[in-house]
Amino acid sequence: MLAESDRIVIGYHGTSVESAAVILGGGAFRLSQNDYDWLGHGVYFWEYAPYRAREWAIGKHGPDAAVVEAKIRLGRCLDLTDIRYTEVIRQAFDGLREAYAKRGSTMPVNRGKARRLDCLVINYVAEYVLPECETVRAPFLEGSPIFDGSALLSASHVQIVIRRPTTTITGIRIVDTWGDDKR
Repeated sequence: MLAESDRIVIGYHGTSVESAAVILGGGAFRLSQNDYDWLGHGVYFWEYAPYRAREWAIGKHGPDAAVVEAKIRLGRCLDLTDIRYTEVIRQAFDGLREAYAKRGSTMPVNRGKARRLDCLVINYVAEYVLPECETVRAPFLEGSPIFDGSALLSASHVQIVIRRPTTTITGIRIVDTWGDDKR
């Protein structure tokens, strides 16, 4: 069973100017439902990382990039920043592997940034093992070493996936001031 958390964090969602306008006008965030989404299906946010969200949005939408800031209540969170749920996820993987073997099917695999296996397991856990799951939260180590010999990577962040946007997202606004930083 997932622990309930009233903790509020600030998340940043990279998107297009058009989608941001829809969201600000009361429309829904678009759920990501790719089979390679590493934390399963939902709305993805960078926790306390507006510049990383902006970098992603520019890479995806070019000059039409926008960043939406939101207050996120973690609620019933599958939080992978600690070891609390590690065994649950491992057991879910074992069960899925057994089910695939019985059917004579091959499980998806992770390749580069396409995290098909992770997506399968997290979706299974959040839908069938812990169906009360509202959010998923995990650190993501990404990028190149910040300096020679460093284990610190240039684009690492904590990512949050909102599985139930209507119950967890409030305080939405567009982030539009970046100061003199031209990144």
